[in-house]
Amino acid sequence: MRKFKKAVLDTSLFRRSYVICLFCSNISFVLIPAYLVLIFLFFWGVFLMIYNEYKRRTVLRTRYGLWLLAFVLTSLITIVVHLASSFLYNAYNLIMLLHVAMCFFVFYSVHTEKELNFRRELYSVCRFIVYCSTVLGILGLTFLMAEISFEVLWFKFIIFENRFDGMFVNPNQTGFIAVVAIFCSHMLMKKDFIAISGRDRVSRIWIGSCVAVNAISLLLCDSNGAMILMIGYAIFFVIYKMFGSESKFSVKQIVTKSAACLLAGLVIVASVFFVRNITQEGFVQIMKSASASRIVSSDSLTDKIVHDEAVVTFEHENKNLDSGRFKLWKQAAKMFMQNPVLGIGKGNIYEYGNRMFEEGIKFSKGYGVLAPIMTDFHNGYITILVCSGIIGFVLFCIFGLRFFKHITVHVFRDDSLSESVLPCMYSFLCSYVIYSFIEVGLLYNINFMVIFFWLILGYTSCFLVKYEPDSGLGSFMLFGKIFRRSIV
Repeated sequence: MRKFKKAVLDTSLFRRSYVICLFCSNISFVLIPAYLVLIFLFFWGVFLMIYNEYKRRTVLRTRYGLWLLAFVLTSLITIVVHLASSFLYNAYNLIMLLHVAMCFFVFYSVHTEKELNFRRELYSVCRFIVYCSTVLGILGLTFLMAEISFEVLWFKFIIFENRFDGMFVNPNQTGFIAVVAIFCSHMLMKKDFIAISGRDRVSRIWIGSCVAVNAISLLLCDSNGAMILMIGYAIFFVIYKMFGSESKFSVKQIVTKSAACLLAGLVIVASVFFVRNITQEGFVQIMKSASASRIVSSDSLTDKIVHDEAVVTFEHENKNLDSGRFKLWKQAAKMFMQNPVLGIGKGNIYEYGNRMFEEGIKFSKGYGVLAPIMTDFHNGYITILVCSGIIGFVLFCIFGLRFFKHITVHVFRDDSLSESVLPCMYSFLCSYVIYSFIEVGLLYNINFMVIFFWLILGYTSCFLVKYEPDSGLGSFMLFGKIFRRSIV
């Protein structure tokens, strides 16, 4: 009984379980049971959030916790204002409110758990992602080369609208997980991380295989958002390598290093898109060659490939640069004007869309019965602005800007981080901030993307508290000042 109680109160165990479950919710055919388990885990997380607040006063101990609390309270007021909506939409608004609070005070607030070795927790998450993504990636590429592609319910196995999705439910998630796997592999190569976590180093064979397999998956899924995330990660890490080695630079050094960063960025962008085109064309030719040597039926996929009608080219069917997002954002602007101060709440986007637009919100029809839940603006910032209004958006931005301002200062001032995971996490977070301009991210979605962002943000906050201990336990920051109070 004691072990069970200990497990129930183990916030670290919950975070790992929740992240792994959401990772599994991206896998074809595993999605449904994963979401059933997620229901239990969600209530577990709500319980832990309340319990930790009662025992540890998590809100006041959390770095910039008052800004986050203010955001939660304004979101609650938004729900109250829209109580006239149907029970379904109000229930979803409440679930989103609890989800947001969990992101803040269970995942981001890792730094309040002083007894926790957060590197050990991060290590276990990274190792799972590296192992699992590698195996799934190999399976997906094997099925692709064997030309096994089919649809069951809403799962489009291996090929999704002319793009590779492998074992995952759609190409965008395949791309995001591929980038996350490469990011985790990079962290697992850091000596300080392995030493302080107290775990064994993951085999270089596994790490090499993970990077290779997920790089191929990223190139074949043709996800521009994931590609931007990967390119951003590489560029921000290059910037750190250029400017993070010394604390002071002359004007000449700043100009020289800035020019080198710009040149490196251009080379990275050009190289990545060139390699993507070559890889896609190479796989098409390989599949044609393999198919030519087989005896196939006239109506099979491989027969079409043999006759140079390549049904799979790994290119996005939608040739528009914005993929329909511009129209979606115009709709968001009109919805924002309905309640610009407090917003309309995430659960009301679908209802407002059907009321205001003849065809409803763009992309919502593709979600079927899940449309009220899945409808989103494919831009994390616009979604927050429409759902939480100007007040919520400003509160969220204040938190984000203050956090990134402080962590940036320490990342570039500390010259002993070459074997630390902090530069890796910082580069990923910076890239994710850009990625969220075109993808479902940041906050108002219960998915792996959002939770992984807040998890990494939480681990990064542990370093921030280390550098600025005065803002830790027993104090809180408001308007740039540290206020101390006794916390029992």
